[in-house]
Amino acid sequence: MSIEFRSETQTATFYNPLENFAETDIEVTVREDPITGRQTRIVPDAFIEPEDVGELEDSVTDPSGCFFCPDTVADATPKYPDFVGFDRGSEGEATSFPNLNPYASHSNVVVLTEDHYVPLDELSEEILTDGLRAALEYVHAVFEADAEATVASINMNLLPSAGSSIIHPHVQTVVDDRGTTTQQARLEGAREYARDSGGDYFGDLLEESRKGNRHIGTVGDVEWMAPFAPRHHRHVRGITPKPGLIDADASFVESFGTGITNVLAQYADIGLNSFNFGLHLFDDNSIRPHVDVVARSVFEEYAWSDATFFETIHDESVIDVSPETYAQSVAEFF
Repeated sequence: MSIEFRSETQTATFYNPLENFAETDIEVTVREDPITGRQTRIVPDAFIEPEDVGELEDSVTDPSGCFFCPDTVADATPKYPDFVGFDRGSEGEATSFPNLNPYASHSNVVVLTEDHYVPLDELSEEILTDGLRAALEYVHAVFEADAEATVASINMNLLPSAGSSIIHPHVQTVVDDRGTTTQQARLEGAREYARDSGGDYFGDLLEESRKGNRHIGTVGDVEWMAPFAPRHHRHVRGITPKPGLIDADASFVESFGTGITNVLAQYADIGLNSFNFGLHLFDDNSIRPHVDVVARSVFEEYAWSDATFFETIHDESVIDVSPETYAQSVAEFF
């Protein structure tokens, strides 16, 4: 069994008012994710890139009333249950505590900085690494205390256009016995690939990416690529060299922090200010830890949502630029 990269091109034809009603053909490419079969459509001009993005309004960046800021975080946030071993976690400026609105049996928040607003291109390697370490301390405490916990993720939304209801930069950790729909599909796909081929899916995927122009580069122990069928705009993925959980003090953590910073620098370079990332962790030897970073629509006064009926109803991605194109732009920042 080898990794198959399936795609097809469809052509839409119409008489175009922008071209004096000349007949126009527009190509749409439909690709399948090799491990899950989930589809992505590459549609020209589906993502609006800003010509000029100004500073955010004071009403957005004003820290008044923010319970993640240093003066209020200790009084306004929960404390961990006894099994974690501490009331709240701390790593550099990062502070962790239980999620007041949990998404699973085990769910926490890590406030990344003391500063209320940090632009995308100022989220440094140190800030992200400390945040990931604080989240991983909690993940390991959960895995040690709950024998049924097998899957975890560390996730971030920056700014409301990425789904964040709080401006103050933070990550959220989710740990339970099932993982998300995406994690289930990837885990089952990796297991099936190992059964059928005896191979390591993500290792073979990286090998395939090195043969083409979706490979981006390597930072420390983590290798970076653009997936064949991206989950969202400007999707970049970092993959560790081996499966298994990551210790909070492992070199992988700094490699992830640095790599994410590099991706965000490229986003900022093209005028973007909002993003998501998700670091996937499995207590399973068939799948490697990996992180997905995606760009989101620019947050400004007249923001638009880049999550349409395709994403919310059909669970299908729509992007505007092929990964073979944007991977080389990201590689310049590695």
